[in-house]
Amino acid sequence: MKKIVKKTSAPTIAPVAAKAPAAVITPVVAKAPVKAASPVSSKTQIVTAAAPIVIEAKIDVGFGNNLFVRGQGAGLSWERGVQLENVDQKTWRLAVPATDKLQFKLLLNDTVWAQGEDVVAAPGKKIEVTPAF
Repeated sequence: MKKIVKKTSAPTIAPVAAKAPAAVITPVVAKAPVKAASPVSSKTQIVTAAAPIVIEAKIDVGFGNNLFVRGQGAGLSWERGVQLENVDQKTWRLAVPATDKLQFKLLLNDTVWAQGEDVVAAPGKKIEVTPAF
């Protein structure tokens, strides 16, 4: 007797159910996020950090008086002044963060303008002035 064998094109493999792995508990360690370095392209905008402009005025304005600055740039305005800090009897100081030049003028009690031209300062510079009123 002859045995007839049928050929099939591909063997059939039955799926095997996989076992779920046992739970593994690992401690979590806080790490700072890592930023990947990215190449600078022609479309990348470079943001410049603000560098302070320090305005230092050398003048004794008298007891009870204050020195103010008005201007353009770094959040200043020509309509309302920002008071400088009185460091000692003859020194008044203000540091303003700026990314561009600053044009300003000093005022006594935010009402009397200093004589002369406006002062222009660049970011990262300390400007020392002796105003006259």
